[in-house]
Amino acid sequence: MARRGGLLGLAVCVATCRGAPPPESIEMQLAQAVVALREGQPEAAAELVAGARARDPRHVAAARWSAVIANMTWREDDAIREQTAAIRLARAGSETAALAELQGELGELLFQAGRWGESAAPLSAGAAADDGVRRRAFATIAATLPYQRRFAGPLVTEQQLLPGGAPEFVCGTRDRLRPFAIDTGTSMTTLGDSFARELGVQSRQPAGEALDAAGKALSIDVGQLPQFCIGSVDVGGVPVLVVADRALRLRDEHGGAERVPRGVLGLDLLSACRMTVDPERASVVLERPQSTPLAGAVQCVRVDGRCLVPVSIEGQRLWFVLDTGASHSSLSEAGVRDLAGGEDRAVPSFRRVHTVGGGTVAVRELRGLVLRCSEARFLDVTLPVVPRGAGALFPVHGVLGVDLIGRCRLTLDRGRVHLLAVR
Repeated sequence: MARRGGLLGLAVCVATCRGAPPPESIEMQLAQAVVALREGQPEAAAELVAGARARDPRHVAAARWSAVIANMTWREDDAIREQTAAIRLARAGSETAALAELQGELGELLFQAGRWGESAAPLSAGAAADDGVRRRAFATIAATLPYQRRFAGPLVTEQQLLPGGAPEFVCGTRDRLRPFAIDTGTSMTTLGDSFARELGVQSRQPAGEALDAAGKALSIDVGQLPQFCIGSVDVGGVPVLVVADRALRLRDEHGGAERVPRGVLGLDLLSACRMTVDPERASVVLERPQSTPLAGAVQCVRVDGRCLVPVSIEGQRLWFVLDTGASHSSLSEAGVRDLAGGEDRAVPSFRRVHTVGGGTVAVRELRGLVLRCSEARFLDVTLPVVPRGAGALFPVHGVLGVDLIGRCRLTLDRGRVHLLAVR
């Protein structure tokens, strides 16, 4: 689940809060970085932000955008350091109006990194700005969690996947082991309401709304699941989102497998490990992150709690949500527009598409595509066009689902993805 709001206000602030910037000003440089991000060019944006940061190390917005870029590229420690610098600079420059939002953003970065004890104070301070309900709820939960997320037990654990379309295996609390789906399209580990009660989730707090995979809003609670275990690895207490049971049933727009998971492991836990899902062994391996990435792996970006992986279609780089919780891959309207002649090539088609509101939606599809990602190449692919919420800061061109991911050995490690076709 991705949080609402976020960086759109920051983008608007860069463009407007200081008036029309003169040519070659730092504000203009940061505005160009925003344009590059909206065009799906993170490398160009990173270069522009780094240049602005070097030109004026005391510039608050440059430090803030440096934190944004670091977080997008999974460099959590760098993001926290740069956000902390932005707060320090704002205080030194008496830019008190921005402090609450800067502190709230720092709290979110610390919470995401599993540094829960450090996150409570800045989350509370940031509750006076945007996302106040969410930040207050997360600050309350942070105070109940361990000071820092730690994995106890063996360095490597291999768990057998359960039969079915989506990757799913048994984990849970020490005395209640249950099937959980691996859902790389979800920002946080998420439980249905009845499952949360069964597992004994504590300290539940209303946390406003989040966005589902289709970009639609749904109400969420946040709580603590004590003593969570993944195989023989003890993670301790972990935060979880709790949603209505119906929301989990309909999270896959195309219906998916008949067995609907009641809980999903999200990116908060999965990205803290090196995860390999191997369809040949029918297993998932979780181990400590590695300092050396696999050859052939591609750098992903993290936006609004989602992992976007670069794919190539007809020589065009597009950004797809890596989503092991989606049964089918698809294109968004933005993806159709960015493919040469995409609008003319999209043919009418009817598919059963589930949303939180239910119903059947007519969609178009593009046929006969060749799609490449990492070391995997998929021929004669048909991608339905599914409307989804547009990204405020970064484009979402489509979804890479289990129909294609399931043919590959998938490794996710520190924001780098390696796909190798095995079927």
